[in-house]
Amino acid sequence: MDYTIIEKLKELRKNKKITQEQLAEKLDISRSKVSSWETNRRDMSITEAIKLANIYEVSLDNLFEINKITEEEYVKISDKFLKSKNITLEEKVKIIESLRDSLKQNNINEFYENFKMIQNATK
Repeated sequence: MDYTIIEKLKELRKNKKITQEQLAEKLDISRSKVSSWETNRRDMSITEAIKLANIYEVSLDNLFEINKITEEEYVKISDKFLKSKNITLEEKVKIIESLRDSLKQNNINEFYENFKMIQNATK
């Protein structure tokens, strides 16, 4: 997680007026795990992220500020993805079709989830 996400996690918790301990209880995890997210010592699982987003009443893209991808970043990552040799052409086509379908359905959240797959595939 990057610095802005860490700050966002703290801000959302404080806006809900709950302590790390209270949040940990709601998530059925230890307080130290919550603290480790807010100090960038540990990443959370997707399941934890979904639960957290529900508690804070925000979408995942809002929680992680996924939609703050600049056009330049998008082009750079897309180019790297298309040139990648560790992903088969068939896999690339499936991912691109998913992106296209999510845009056709005007499902921006799904688009960003698919785009995150591209980012992860090129790391």
